[in-house]
Amino acid sequence: MLIYANAGLFCDGYILSSIGLALPSLAAHLHASDAQLGFTGAATLLGIMGGAVVFGPLTDRFGRRFLMIADLALFVIASLLQFVVTELWQLIALRVVLGVAIGADYPIAGALISEFMPTRLRGAAVNSMQVVWFLGATVAYIVGALLFARNDAWRWILASSAIPAAAGLALRSTAPESVRWKTAPTVPLQTLTEPPFFGRLVFVSAMWLLQVVPLFAIYTFAPIVLAALRIPSSSPLGSVAITSGFFLGSVVSMWLVESWGRRPLCIAGFAISTLVFAIVAQVPAAAVVALFVVYAIAMGAAAGLELVYPTELFPTRLRATATGIATSISRVGAFTGTFALPVFLSHAGVASVTLACAILSAAGLAISIRYAPETRGTELL
Repeated sequence: MLIYANAGLFCDGYILSSIGLALPSLAAHLHASDAQLGFTGAATLLGIMGGAVVFGPLTDRFGRRFLMIADLALFVIASLLQFVVTELWQLIALRVVLGVAIGADYPIAGALISEFMPTRLRGAAVNSMQVVWFLGATVAYIVGALLFARNDAWRWILASSAIPAAAGLALRSTAPESVRWKTAPTVPLQTLTEPPFFGRLVFVSAMWLLQVVPLFAIYTFAPIVLAALRIPSSSPLGSVAITSGFFLGSVVSMWLVESWGRRPLCIAGFAISTLVFAIVAQVPAAAVVALFVVYAIAMGAAAGLELVYPTELFPTRLRATATGIATSISRVGAFTGTFALPVFLSHAGVASVTLACAILSAAGLAISIRYAPETRGTELL
């Protein structure tokens, strides 16, 4: 089940990350302005907003198996169609469709893994989703680096996600249904508006939002941001280093989440993020990539809590729904940040961008110190 669920997470990371290296090439071929470039980069996040909030409740109502097969089938079709687009609006539409499928995948995969795993391994198992997400992202950057020199590199980079999606679809087609879901009593949806679940939903949504707004804005436009910080944009090596840092952090988190706990990991991630963004625009160019790698390791470790917390804080028949709502709320901010970054960068400068990220991270730190719970070792509801 870990493999079945994570097949989709690999594709999620691959699809969301591939656009970063494709943007410079497609901007020239499809004549995209800064605003259009930002919207293209953020289009997938727009789809995630809708996909997560719609398919979370459907997953709790109709089960995990059917929907986790259907969303990977959508990955394959939409990925291939990116190769033949001729207008920017067509690509944006396909990125939104891919976002819908990705938004569905988070609550489905999180519910499946948590419902099949023993308590002592549950946090590490759910955090493996983050490991596989960043593995998919790392592979996307490696593939992008190999294709970077092609004149039409963006078509090949974006369409290549159909290959892992097809492999994942073949794996998921043999998956069983969650026994815990089949035997769990129905819980009214309005339970999420009542104590203690409403407060938990607010915390998870806020934590997720404040983690991903800087992460996706910087991550999606890593080559552009690094160029603004005096790192040459002609090579994807800086982006590969940052992506590898996220992957390393997510691997370390599989140990930390069980040995150290959920709460200290959450606080540490925001603390390091705040520090890095506060100083990165003032350091010599040689230190910029190193600082972003430090940020990537720290936030890669903490980001797994985005899925660990909702699986442990909500009952089985509301688990995917709560995950979907938190995912959707977080992507509202992530979409806004990603869409605005190119325009903000060109008008306000990179120092203002990093300062804004530092402020958001500091807000996350304050909220985590006050509200982050410790759920290690608890039984699922």
